[in-house]
Amino acid sequence: MSITKTKFLNYSRCPRYVGLCDLKKDKLDSVVTYEDYKLEELEEELSSFLGLMYEGDNDLIDKKNEHLEVMLPYYNQVELLAGNLAPNYFDGTFKFSGNTRNQESFDFKRNGIRYISYVDIYNETKDAFRIIEVKATTSNKFLKLGTKVNKKFQSIFQKKADGIYYLLEDLNLPIENMMDVEIYEKQKEKLTDRFSNVGKYVYDLAVQRYMIERDLEAQEKETMKPKIKYYLAVLNHRYCYTGGEFGDYPTDENGEDIVTFFDMTSVTKKMQEGLSDDFDRVEKSIQEFTVNEYPIGTYCEYQKTSKCKMIPVCWDHIPKKNSIFQYLDKHYGFGEGKEKRTVYELANAGYTHMLDVPDKLLTREKNRIQKEVVKTENPYVDIEKMREAIKKITYPIYHLDFETFPCPLPRYEKEYCYTQSVFQFSLHIEKEEGVCDKEKDHVEYLAPDHLDHRLDLVKALCDAIDTSSGTILVYNASFEKTRLKELADIYPDYREKLLKMRDMIFDLMDVIKTNHKLYLELGFPEERAKLFNYYHKDMCGSFSIKKILPLFSKLTYQGMEIGNGIDALVTYANFPKYQEKEYAHKYQKLLEYCKQDTWAMVEILWGLREFIKEEK
Repeated sequence: MSITKTKFLNYSRCPRYVGLCDLKKDKLDSVVTYEDYKLEELEEELSSFLGLMYEGDNDLIDKKNEHLEVMLPYYNQVELLAGNLAPNYFDGTFKFSGNTRNQESFDFKRNGIRYISYVDIYNETKDAFRIIEVKATTSNKFLKLGTKVNKKFQSIFQKKADGIYYLLEDLNLPIENMMDVEIYEKQKEKLTDRFSNVGKYVYDLAVQRYMIERDLEAQEKETMKPKIKYYLAVLNHRYCYTGGEFGDYPTDENGEDIVTFFDMTSVTKKMQEGLSDDFDRVEKSIQEFTVNEYPIGTYCEYQKTSKCKMIPVCWDHIPKKNSIFQYLDKHYGFGEGKEKRTVYELANAGYTHMLDVPDKLLTREKNRIQKEVVKTENPYVDIEKMREAIKKITYPIYHLDFETFPCPLPRYEKEYCYTQSVFQFSLHIEKEEGVCDKEKDHVEYLAPDHLDHRLDLVKALCDAIDTSSGTILVYNASFEKTRLKELADIYPDYREKLLKMRDMIFDLMDVIKTNHKLYLELGFPEERAKLFNYYHKDMCGSFSIKKILPLFSKLTYQGMEIGNGIDALVTYANFPKYQEKEYAHKYQKLLEYCKQDTWAMVEILWGLREFIKEEK
């Protein structure tokens, strides 16, 4: 039997995974080619891409093959960029996917199982070698591990003159003079948590190291082990693209390269003992071949794009609606003191539905309200807060929505990695209360291709919005505010008007959820200002526009060819591939989808106004 690194990462989630995979024990001598290996690795890496592009959007975690395929060129390009840049930072010779199909691989046999791992970048030196794993995440995830000291942020990593980042301890720096040592250690622990947003990459590299060291032991080259260095190559969040041909990323004006390197040699070394236990557990799972129930936990990676494929089986006892996992702030746990329990502890003890959780464990008022709403089937309403918030919306109202392409690699001048590059907007203009026609009062713009049309979009937006009065209404204001600020920084001629638009924004979500600062300004007491204004049992712990729309309108996205943000992204990404007739069709469908987004806001606002009038 052959197990690749990618398979091992999944098999080691929990003892049940192997049995549920219906693994065939008669494949003990199967051979894994480089092509097989890359195919297995591909879906995992592309899933990670989507996770980075839409972090925090739980409505978009169910990926489809076409969603993954559209990201493939960028995934391949990141590996090539890292391989081409590596010689600028390291000496020796290099093997990577850009210059050879003969990838360096390592394998070893243990208890009749062959473990195999291919290396993204193999860097051979005079007496040893370096292993460089390429990940399409950004350096910011690692550099923000740290704390503020005297109002200045201090990371646990620091860049040396060689341009590579190292842990402070690996540079023999006096950590106690730079930050609290206890905080340093606590932040560093995130690197060894395989299910954290940084630890998953380090764990991957640590598994790679384990396989390499076992291979060397089998070849009686154990003396080489201390000489090998292990690195992660990630996208540089500080890199600002100066423009040019896509794929050509010269050093930017601040001396930053698009890929940066982190030395993880010491961290992965400390993880080796624990990894030996992980390999033992995987082999035990294969021998026992059990599908017996196993407690659910963080290793399931529920509501992440990297979620376990077996969730439909292992989580079938968890209700789809109003489960314990839909309690707000569940990550803080339930209860206090000795009674405190995690959400997984309660779920594994049989408390799977909101109504199962004992009242004494619901110490947060918002959770007590959620339970009462589900129990009585009566919505919770703070009508006074909603009424006062609605008064802040002045006419004309510009209902605005952007569609963006968060490309891992910057495409246009002054963009960064994963910049949410705006390619479309929809605008419904409501001149006075209740007066807005879906077609006649609508303005839209959609880039016709992948050339840089941002300036055309900005001009169209500025022509459509009169900033002398009124409100720009959005749903989830931080997104549109950030996009307007980015566009203002790129186009100084339109900066003043774009920043004025930013100041005109009002978040429709604030009427339903809350906005602590807003409601304090409106005169509400602290605790009331923090608490949501409206909650319905059908919201299931979410305030997303897709959950709110059916509560205040009969409008639906059902039957639409493009029905969510990922579908919109994929359609736009595929523009260059479409033939003329299909392109015209897809272009129109994308316009219809974005129009539906802003019309949804119009109908929600109308529904809210009627609801408030009816409530006493």
